[in-house]
Order: sequence, then structure tokens, then C-alpha cells
Amino acid sequence: MATTLQELGALHLSRPTAKASKTEIAAWYERKATVLEHLAAEGASQARAMAVTAHAHAARLLAAAGAVMPR
Repeated sequence: MATTLQELGALHLSRPTAKASKTEIAAWYERKATVLEHLAAEGASQARAMAVTAHAHAARLLAAAGAVMPR
């Protein structure tokens, strides 16, 4: 299992490019939300709110693309 620091590094390195589709960007935001949830579980007080925001942003991107994020 990766540490949160490793997850953050992988997230940073996988950031979508300007040419990425809305679905690809939404998937990245979902991964970001998951990492933030892990931070929140470790006691990072602002991470939970940031995770909720990332999930919501991913949902908006998917709605604009006419797609649904698999759970």
C-alpha cells in the first residue's frame, strides 16, 4: 500500500494536460479526492472539505461531458 506522500507524488505526476478530455480530468479529480480523503483520515483538518470540493468538480466535468463516473 502506498503512503499518502507517495499518493500525492503520483497524483502530481499524473495531472492531466490541457488537451485531456473532461472525462480524463474528472477521473484525475476523483483520484485527488481519494488522496485528500486519506489525508483527512490521518488528521489533516482541511483535507475533508477539499475532498468534497474535488468530488463535486469531477461530477460537474462529467455532467458537462455527458458521462458518469463509475464507482
